[in-house]
Amino acid sequence: MKPSVIIIGTNHPLQAGDNRYAQPQLDAFANLIEKTARTYRIKSIAEEMSVDVLSDFGVTETIAKKVADRKRVVHRYVDLTACERERLSIDRLTLHHTAQSAKLGAPQFAFLERTTEELRESLWLVRVLSLNTWPTLFICGANHGSRIQHLFNAVGKLAVLEVNDFGV
Repeated sequence: MKPSVIIIGTNHPLQAGDNRYAQPQLDAFANLIEKTARTYRIKSIAEEMSVDVLSDFGVTETIAKKVADRKRVVHRYVDLTACERERLSIDRLTLHHTAQSAKLGAPQFAFLERTTEELRESLWLVRVLSLNTWPTLFICGANHGSRIQHLFNAVGKLAVLEVNDFGV
């Protein structure tokens, strides 16, 4: 059975193409995406990223978006925007306020944060499923790779964790 989802975990500054990385490092990540796309005959690329945070990294698009455009494959940023997080009361400021108001201790706040991470991961799953374009390359933070693999496998979309934590 061929995988439906191929996962690459990395850090967000490298994913975005932040200028704190030298060009050879950025090229190595782009080459990994290109090679993975070619090997698995990728039809779409989805990323744990939202348009509104790209400027935090000094970019207007990620490395994967550039690769997707060159390869003429579908590309989507699937993370929640700042407005979506605020509407759901899971932005950092609201979470801290909620924890203080509810008098949560450190362990309880850590659980609350993990729960919101799981909510985001579930949303990525739904957004990628709604693309319904297979196989899909999914790029996320290294701390999400195993969990997102589990989620895709649980809904019957074979997922392969190609690289858990790509760093150069």
